Amino acid sequence: MRLFSFIMVVLISAVLVLLANLYVSNYALFNREVLIYGDTQMRVWAFTLVVLAVGFLINLFYNGYAALRDMVKGLNASAATRMGRRLSSRLTDARALIAHGLLAKAKVMLEEMYADHPEHVGTAMLYGEVMLKSGDGEAAAKHFEKYCLKHPDHVEARYQLAEALLASRNSDGAAGVLKKIISDAPKQALRALRRLRALHTEAQRWEEAMEIHKKLVAHFPNELSAGEKAQGTALAYQVGLLKVDADQYKDAAQAFQQVVKDDPSFIPAYLSLGRCRILQDQEDQGLEIWVEGFRSTGEGAFLQEIEDYFIQSGRPEEGLAVLRRIAATSEHAVLAKFFLGKMLYRLEILDEALEQFLEVRSQVVYSPILYFFMAKIHSRRARLDAALNEYRQLLRNLGVLKLRFECGVCGHRTTDYADRCEHCGSWNSSHFLFKENEIPELPLRGESGQWITMG
Repeated sequence: MRLFSFIMVVLISAVLVLLANLYVSNYALFNREVLIYGDTQMRVWAFTLVVLAVGFLINLFYNGYAALRDMVKGLNASAATRMGRRLSSRLTDARALIAHGLLAKAKVMLEEMYADHPEHVGTAMLYGEVMLKSGDGEAAAKHFEKYCLKHPDHVEARYQLAEALLASRNSDGAAGVLKKIISDAPKQALRALRRLRALHTEAQRWEEAMEIHKKLVAHFPNELSAGEKAQGTALAYQVGLLKVDADQYKDAAQAFQQVVKDDPSFIPAYLSLGRCRILQDQEDQGLEIWVEGFRSTGEGAFLQEIEDYFIQSGRPEEGLAVLRRIAATSEHAVLAKFFLGKMLYRLEILDEALEQFLEVRSQVVYSPILYFFMAKIHSRRARLDAALNEYRQLLRNLGVLKLRFECGVCGHRTTDYADRCEHCGSWNSSHFLFKENEIPELPLRGESGQWITMG
């Protein structure tokens, strides 16, 4: 006999002896009759046995019911687990079909799975996704809309609904879904805000895009890169341009000033701010803004703007004076002298233009356009040898006389033949380019400046 069984027998025997002793010691008490109900009487020992029996039966039934319930739950859980494993396996197969581009087969498989298990989240989501990838945006939108009605708290399904609406060219509906996500689930709205900002940007709704960007910066500052945060500068600039289109030059100027303050290297804001000042009859301020923009950035667009403005205004002498002042005082003197020479050339003051170009030439290594202007001046002055010399230098700068070889696999170009492409590693793929098919066309810039269109 095992030790546990022996101990149980001893304990049961002890309990029975204790009960027998209790009964013998209280025989008279246990044999007394007690009134139960009405005239019904029962001895104490019988009543005690009935109570114990009832308690035992209640406990027996309760434990039996609990055991049966747990067994049913276990069977259901086991069945659910087996079904979940089967669905998971089939979903894996469907994803493999999608990965291999077999969308039609994947769609048929998922359609059958969804019909049998419409409440299975993974099946429902992948079924909608494969419809989207198959190009059936409208069907995908209906599918996700139906699913979202049953599961309004499933944020990912609402994101998929927005994408399906976009695929079916319902951008307004997609925007509505994204706005709903932002209001209902603000902590999960990062993607919604980004997508909505992109939608507004694509539609050139700059003010709406700017408001969304502000929400992104306010609620998700740590998730945004420096480059993404900088998008606010561009959006603010576009909002300023909207003010210009509405002839609200004062408001536009304030917007451009803020852009320049936030990003002193944002050249378009400098240019537009100067134009706004000029259009408000504040020419001196506008010109000074362009000069300051050039001094800060060294960008030649400011000098081109000044040149165009004065020529279109019929005051080229004043423009020359401004460019001379810049060339004499700016740390970007080489570029300033080039633009001064270019304006002199444009005004047919050829000898002085050549002086400026010669001064610039001594300080630059590569500038095809410089040699072009110098060649034109020599040609106009009938100095043909000098003109030919400048054209030769121009060709050397452009490198058009060099032999070109191109890889037939990746298109990488070199000046020498190579048995193996250094870019993609292909052998025997280098071919000589006898005739270029992609010669870039570089038309000369017209005289009209963009600022004129703002008037």
